[in-house]
This record gives sequence, structure tokens and C-alpha cells, in this order.
Amino acid sequence: MDKCKVRPNTRKLTDADARHLLADGLIRTCHVHGPSRVAIEAGCDEKTIRRARDEESTLSLHLALNLLDIDAHALDVLLAAKGYMLAPLAVDGSKGTIDVIPAAGAVIYQIGQARMPQSDGGAIETDLELIQSEAEVDALLAAVLERRAHIAGAKLRRAAR
Repeated sequence: MDKCKVRPNTRKLTDADARHLLADGLIRTCHVHGPSRVAIEAGCDEKTIRRARDEESTLSLHLALNLLDIDAHALDVLLAAKGYMLAPLAVDGSKGTIDVIPAAGAVIYQIGQARMPQSDGGAIETDLELIQSEAEVDALLAAVLERRAHIAGAKLRRAAR
């Protein structure tokens, strides 16, 4: 089951590689929101988005990053090609708004469902099953990051004594 490599081969990306990998996120985002709305959120005109989506041109770095305002996963494929992923920074870890236990439970439940013998992939999760768990995994990641912020705050309070 060699599905997940922590750090894929880090060969140098060409402009064409980056254009192709970014198009994956653009196609999905344009399908959900439409190229006009994506262009507004990215801060460019619709033609720029359509050309980048169709792999005719490369989107500027600032415009590509602005895509995160409309789709937090727009750059996932591009970054995964270099062995990285994005995770949002915890805004305020002092409120304790996200409980890690239910978030973890939701992910464990979804993994269990995907690994049932009668699921699409049987005991091995399919790519679609993995992608369908994205929202639950994002919630767990946010909860873990918030908990990590609480730990840092506790260390800071103890050091101040």
C-alpha cells in the first residue's frame, strides 16, 4: 500500500508543470464558483483565470495565493507535488472553540466507513473516499492546531511565573 509518501520526489518543476498542477485547483474552483467570481477573488480579470485554468498561461504568485480566499484547497495539488501542504494558522487559541475529541471521532468514523469490506475500495481507501474525508480532516487539523496554540500559551504562562 504505497499510496502516501511524506515527501514526494522533489524534482524541479517547470513552468508547464506548475501551470498543469495549478489548473487542477482552478478547474474545480471555477466549476463551483464560476470564472467571473474566481477572477474577482483572485484580483484579476476573467480572461486571466480562464487562460490559467486552460493551461495557456501561468498565474502570477500573488493571484494564485489569492485563490485561497475562495477555495482553501486550490493549491493542494501544486504544493503536494513538492511534498508540502497548506494549513491555516490558528486565529485565537485562547477561546477553546474547537473540541478535538468530536473532530477526531468524525475522522475515525469516516475512515472506518471507507475501510469496510463492502465499501468501494474494500479494506483499502480509494482516492475518492480519501477526498470525501477532506472536510472532517480539515476540522480535525484546525482542532489540533488550536490545541497546539493552547499548549504554547500554557508554556508561556508557566514560564512567566
